[in-house]
Amino acid sequence: MQTFRARWVGSLILASSIGGFGQVRVSSGQAPVAGQTRPGQVAHPHEEPCWKQVGISSAAMEEQKSIQRESRAQIEAVCQDSSLSEQQKKAKIHEIRQAEHERLNGLIPAEQRERLKQCQQARASSHPATAPHPSSVHTGPCGEIAGP
Repeated sequence: MQTFRARWVGSLILASSIGGFGQVRVSSGQAPVAGQTRPGQVAHPHEEPCWKQVGISSAAMEEQKSIQRESRAQIEAVCQDSSLSEQQKKAKIHEIRQAEHERLNGLIPAEQRERLKQCQQARASSHPATAPHPSSVHTGPCGEIAGP
């Protein structure tokens, strides 16, 4: 019995020293390129990001992210404004989104935006989509439950 226990403990130590069970670690030594992946998205090292493929600069992509962050902050401020009615909040959020779209449209030419969209759709159709969580509830910009 003592021999079996010693071998079993020895096997565990050996297995744990080899590396985490089932863990895969890929490291190229480089930080991910901005805009290449989103949180929760797996990077495919053989695929160049769509924005790069269609000739959009990294500066334009960073500016796009900045515009989107700014819009989200403005929407959050509207949602927190208790002096506004729900209708007023919806109207202000609509204005913020329209301004965001105008700024984004001025940032990247229409032809490149269309090619980017096509590339992203092609990638989405070639990669299996993750199923939504069964308990996920769709909410509006202020956290209210959105209609179907």
